[in-house]
Amino acid sequence: MSENIKKGDDGTYRWVYEFDMLKNPIILLTVLKIFFLVLAGMWVVFGLFRIGNDGFIGAFAAQTKELLIPAAILFGLSIAAYISLACIYGWKYCVLFEMNETGIRHIQMEKQYKKAQAIGWLTAMAGAAAGKPGMAGTGLLAATKNEQATEFIKVKRMRSFRAFHTIKLDSLLNHNQIYAEPEDFDFVLEYISKRIPKNKSDN
Repeated sequence: MSENIKKGDDGTYRWVYEFDMLKNPIILLTVLKIFFLVLAGMWVVFGLFRIGNDGFIGAFAAQTKELLIPAAILFGLSIAAYISLACIYGWKYCVLFEMNETGIRHIQMEKQYKKAQAIGWLTAMAGAAAGKPGMAGTGLLAATKNEQATEFIKVKRMRSFRAFHTIKLDSLLNHNQIYAEPEDFDFVLEYISKRIPKNKSDN
């Protein structure tokens, strides 16, 4: 574990990851995966409706042709939307993580926050009394936007993507992505692995 990760008096590990939205495509790949799953669902459902008139092969062949152009348009729009979002965020996605014995929180920082600012807050928080992060912690948490929490005991599947500095935790109706710097990746991965139900890791 490097100096990137701060351990507070409350026993919680905290770190900030600044995500380069152009160099690391993991978020884009997640968006496209959802897009293709929705498209595949539409292909199956509409294809089944046509079987009575066109037969099995004919129905899905016709459905494939009809979906090609809409799929290409939606694919292009997805890429454009991602690039636009990345531009709005200044090409960076700043995330705060809080990890303890029971789970981990993925907290999106406001777009104006940068890694250096957030690390400064974390350093101040590290010495705070348990359960009382103080003014520094309050200032940092006030700058957060959206968050997603995962309880380790509820994790159904864990996958790691070292090249993208990403650990994916899948629970029922909850899919969380954890990011860590290369020098911290093994620490975070091992910490989580020891606390999720056995045989839930694909690593």
